[in-house]
Amino acid sequence: MRAGFSDRTNDEFLQEVLTKVNELRAKHGSPPLTLDPELVEYAKSRAAFMAEKDDLTHEGLRSGTGENASKASASSGPAAASGTDAVEGWYAENSNYDYTTGKKIDPDPYKAIGHFTALVWKSTTKIGVGRVAGQSGQWWDTYIVANFSPPGNMGGQYVMNVVPAS
Repeated sequence: MRAGFSDRTNDEFLQEVLTKVNELRAKHGSPPLTLDPELVEYAKSRAAFMAEKDDLTHEGLRSGTGENASKASASSGPAAASGTDAVEGWYAENSNYDYTTGKKIDPDPYKAIGHFTALVWKSTTKIGVGRVAGQSGQWWDTYIVANFSPPGNMGGQYVMNVVPAS
């Protein structure tokens, strides 16, 4: 891990993320996820990997695992972002999702839907989350990674796994 960065994952953070994710999943008729200790360790390693590279990348992601990642920066530290902030950022992509077709409304490559759909994907059952933070020059950076199993975003399965909020 980059010098000055450390694991900022704790029980309060894990519960914060799990509660927020399951609250949003419930709105879409998706069953609650369970926190998986092995996925938590994996997510922590993925957050450290991204901090080391200073890049939100899915490079090296193991097969059979879904992943959402977020980076936030602030002028003070040590943790620049909450788990709720990350989850809400991923969920905000729902505004570009067409529930009828299971595709993007706006094809602009910078307007994603994959973080949102992974978050509420009905057949996903487990989650692990990790957070690392540290000072990078004048900024404090926080990397948050959520890993999912089984992964969502499987071609041809969007409409049955991502339904409108009720």
